[in-house]
Amino acid sequence: MVEKKLKADIDYVEKNKKDLLKEHLNKYVLVHEQKIVDSFDNYQRAAEEGVRLFGTDGVFLVYQILDKEPVNFVMEAAL
Repeated sequence: MVEKKLKADIDYVEKNKKDLLKEHLNKYVLVHEQKIVDSFDNYQRAAEEGVRLFGTDGVFLVYQILDKEPVNFVMEAAL
């Protein structure tokens, strides 16, 4: 159930990315049930507000709104 809620919030961000870029570029948005709760200058403040509002067991997403997503990769070492 948690994964389904997080997936829905991620889908919401991706679907609305164009508008979010205009309003929240380089900010961390706090997302809960496919709604933007607020935006913050840093991850820690956004996460603290999420815990304050929804509790430690609450389901919320903190997502940084960037023009270009960082490239992440994993390199497998031969042992």
